[in-house]
Amino acid sequence: MYPIIIAIHGRGNKLPTTTLSAHWQQALQHGLQRYNQSQLHPHIDFKMAYYADHFYQQPLVLSAATTTAIQHIHAIKPLPTRNNTHNNNQPLATTNTSHWGSKMAEWIKDKFSVFSWISKPFLKSLLPDIHHYFHDSSYQQAVEQPLIKLINQYQHRPIILLSHSMGTVIAYNVLHQLSRQTTPPQISSWFTFGSPLGLTSVKGFLPKITHQPSVRKLATPDCVTEQWINVSDKTDTVCIDHDLSDDYLANRHQVKPQDCYIINDYPGNSHKSYGYLWSDVIAKYGIPKVTL
Repeated sequence: MYPIIIAIHGRGNKLPTTTLSAHWQQALQHGLQRYNQSQLHPHIDFKMAYYADHFYQQPLVLSAATTTAIQHIHAIKPLPTRNNTHNNNQPLATTNTSHWGSKMAEWIKDKFSVFSWISKPFLKSLLPDIHHYFHDSSYQQAVEQPLIKLINQYQHRPIILLSHSMGTVIAYNVLHQLSRQTTPPQISSWFTFGSPLGLTSVKGFLPKITHQPSVRKLATPDCVTEQWINVSDKTDTVCIDHDLSDDYLANRHQVKPQDCYIINDYPGNSHKSYGYLWSDVIAKYGIPKVTL
């Protein structure tokens, strides 16, 4: 049985759902061609959990001058020499290789919540969609429904879940909800790109809405069965805390976040979903079962 790819986009207004879905698929194809010289199998379905219309009245409109679905997809820089990252024969950089200083900062933050006063205003002023998500239960339920519907609809098939930015927060909560179903779905691979799940202010809200006992006990949702790959660019300010592996415990399948660092080479925006989607992480770990 062929897997299905389900995607959920990030914060902010978006292009119409069909256009956005086409862009994500083109970015995936571009990455596979860059690194694996492969392409998505024609029998692999791709579905977008679109929720931007619950916060914005009108979607974004493409410029009439745009001649390609992703204007910058052919304008990016040539492939970097991966000396500072990894190649197909080397493992991804993870938190095991993090500098001791970042570990010390993480320890201080966990012990004393020193950065809470920074992260809460940051969440409200710079990530208003996520702040609204945590404080408006009707909005929370509305933006979760597209993802819940898609996962339940296709739960008889292996699911690869791609999530970006605010979509990673929504996905985390939804996956915990679905894990409590009598017959939970099976998410074989879950990818989080540019995720704010490491922010103190975000983690502080999660225990209540996911019904976990405390922030110390946050864990991988049980319906994730094989891998959770957390991908970030160190210059992406949305994921100030890039390391999730020390924030989230393993689930009953012994799955916990694997933190991977990339260079998001989308021009001028290290948080852009397209730059994450066409990275070598997807080509190496995301779609090996679904390519030609």
